[in-house]
Amino acid sequence: FKQIWDLFCGVGGFGLHLVRPGQKLVGIEIAPAAIASATRSAAAMGLQNVSFQALDAIAFANAAASAPDLLVVNPPRRGLGAALCQDVQRLAPAWLLYSSCNAKSLAEDLQHLTDYTLLKVQLFDMFAHSSHYEVLTLLQIKY
Repeated sequence: FKQIWDLFCGVGGFGLHLVRPGQKLVGIEIAPAAIASATRSAAAMGLQNVSFQALDAIAFANAAASAPDLLVVNPPRRGLGAALCQDVQRLAPAWLLYSSCNAKSLAEDLQHLTDYTLLKVQLFDMFAHSSHYEVLTLLQIKY
């Protein structure tokens, strides 16, 4: 991958672990404090081609003219929603890594992402003795 976008990036956990030398990472999160933390982490890791911005992820995707090679999303419980799914389809990144804490909104979003094939699904029970979980999916654009 040459370029990775991490939407709803929080403190940058996914993107910072995925990016490799020679790749560009753009992280988008609405919370300025989270962006400040992600920026400090990137600097501490010595990463050069990384930028984090405190923006609305939906507005960022809507304004984008070109797609990354890999799009990482970790939306709030409400999911991406129809409008952002439409922008994902318009941009058509080759790969989509979708992390969700709500299987219902994930399923709804997957129904909107008809240009993608679901390749892998992994459940993570990270919150023992609770009903909370994370689901990680890997999707690839249909060619």
